[in-house]
Amino acid sequence: MPSKERFITYGIILLLSSALIYFVLINDEQYVEDYNLKINALEAKVDSLHHINDKLVYKIDTLNQQIVKLDKEIDKQDKKIVTLKYKVNEKVNSVDSFSNDELTRFFTERYRHYEDSIKKTNSSSSN
Repeated sequence: MPSKERFITYGIILLLSSALIYFVLINDEQYVEDYNLKINALEAKVDSLHHINDKLVYKIDTLNQQIVKLDKEIDKQDKKIVTLKYKVNEKVNSVDSFSNDELTRFFTERYRHYEDSIKKTNSSSSN
């Protein structure tokens, strides 16, 4: 019987070896090709998204530069506004200290180029 057991053992080893050879070397690799196609499609999509992302990063950088420029311009305008407010406040304070005669003279000199509105009317009922 030992030869019968040997025969069965060799048969099992031969069967396992042939199955292993079939699955490793001869197996149909169509699923591998399908997975490779899917991987390639995903890599192309990732590359496309990286390209779009690069464009968006460039656009963000450009907009950030514009924001910095506009912030500087706003700061300049704010400084001008503060300066103008200060000057106007000085003038208002100086006018507040005028006497009645000085106020009359101030407004007369300031608006002397405007003519009286009554002179401009040419109606028959004007005084």
